Amino acid sequence: MMIPPHRLDTQSTRRRKRALDTNYCFSNTEESCCVRRLHIDFRRDLDWKWIHEPSGYDANYCSGPCPYLRSSDTTHSSLLSLYNTLNPEASASPCCVPQDLEPLTILYYSGRTPKVEQLSNMIVKSCKCS
Repeated sequence: MMIPPHRLDTQSTRRRKRALDTNYCFSNTEESCCVRRLHIDFRRDLDWKWIHEPSGYDANYCSGPCPYLRSSDTTHSSLLSLYNTLNPEASASPCCVPQDLEPLTILYYSGRTPKVEQLSNMIVKSCKCS
């Protein structure tokens, strides 16, 4: 079954979906694709002693199934969902992935010199099916 190009939604005409962000996901018992809490302690969890501040941070992660209705972020993910619906044994299906990430500022020492660095894309703030 082929979908005519004029029948496919485009991002410009499609209604924007509710953000699956920390405000929504942390206050609901959402089972589908959503942000999940994950705190990483640099010393305890990773045995990293070189980062002095912060001692850890809320990294978070994305998890959960991507049902057909949630999986229309792009035409590609819409087609993957349709393909997966029509071919249940197929492994190709949309995945729950980070949408918005924020940086993390760390303090470490290079010799005796303190260094402050901002690491990009370290904190998951929202998720999407793609």
